[in-house]
Amino acid sequence: MAIIIEEEKKQASWVNIVIAAVMVVVLFVGAYFLFFKQPQLIEVVTPKQLQEINKISAVSFDPEMVVNSPIFKSLRQYGTPVIPPQTVGRANPFAPAQ
Repeated sequence: MAIIIEEEKKQASWVNIVIAAVMVVVLFVGAYFLFFKQPQLIEVVTPKQLQEINKISAVSFDPEMVVNSPIFKSLRQYGTPVIPPQTVGRANPFAPAQ
């Protein structure tokens, strides 16, 4: 006589099924809002200060008038110009060092 031993088959828990279903619904809703829903356009009314920038951008600028002005010519240079070193690095940085 043979003894048959079978493992108990676990039944699916309703809690696990509900959790999985909620996760799938959240995933699909998130994908819809992320990829398919058109965003609403936000109307922004520009403040008064920003509207006056158009007036400023319409002003013409003549650099020659600034450079040739007596105030610009009266300016003095207080610093000394920076002189870079004559030799920087090797001629071929991939050549082996000698």
